[in-house]
Amino acid sequence: MTSNSTAPVLRVDNLRMRLGGRFAVDDLSFQVSKGERVCLIGPSGSGKSLTAGAILGIPPPGTTLSGHIHINGLEVGGVRATRRPPAARAGMVFQSTHAALNPLVSVGAQLREPFMRFHGLSRREAQRAVVKLLGRMMIDAPEQVARRSSAALSGGQRQRVCLALALACKPALIVADEPTTALDVLTQGEVLSLLRESTGTADTPALLFISHDMNAAATLCERALIIDDGRLVESGPLAQLMADPQHAFSRELVSAIQQDAVASTASLAPRHEMTG
Repeated sequence: MTSNSTAPVLRVDNLRMRLGGRFAVDDLSFQVSKGERVCLIGPSGSGKSLTAGAILGIPPPGTTLSGHIHINGLEVGGVRATRRPPAARAGMVFQSTHAALNPLVSVGAQLREPFMRFHGLSRREAQRAVVKLLGRMMIDAPEQVARRSSAALSGGQRQRVCLALALACKPALIVADEPTTALDVLTQGEVLSLLRESTGTADTPALLFISHDMNAAATLCERALIIDDGRLVESGPLAQLMADPQHAFSRELVSAIQQDAVASTASLAPRHEMTG
């Protein structure tokens, strides 16, 4: 089978995943096109991360999978990540940066490999590309960071390195599963900004952003998929879903955002001392 340039970057059809004797994902279908940033939102235990694992080819042990997953027009449902052709691989950015990076190998060495493998660069050219990419990721002193172990970096720096690693592999799709949950508010904003700048155009990868945070999704994505109990319960333009949510979980998310906005406004309002 060959890749079809007119096909969606990602197409999921009737995905079912059985884990622990029950269907944790059940009859899930959606697609992500080139130039899109789409969020998959749901509560804890809704099947979001299982879906991400299936798309990336790294489902948890004991999972049985049926249905179809196409990346760049190639069927990859049930195919492990290491056995997929390069055109059908997706970049990944996860919450756990410690699991994604090898603390025994320098950041530069980990980033050089995809530049040499997927871009055909020499070792010296790859090293220059690493430093340039780390600079794009808003990392200060990128030459020094490239020589360090990931264990010596802050959480925000590690997450930026993970995004750089995903981009260096030249994927058509990046799957970001709760990438900002473990970060402080300021760093969350910076990482979301980098994701927005690095994805969702004709010349950059499409993005599937997986989260339980509608606020984060609203700063990044144009379209939303709401999942609950392993099923797609609502989908459409994110602005429309926020203006008129139909599903109970969607309404809870929007209500929480509105309450946060009211609380923030109240905290910023001037306080007048009583005199008399």
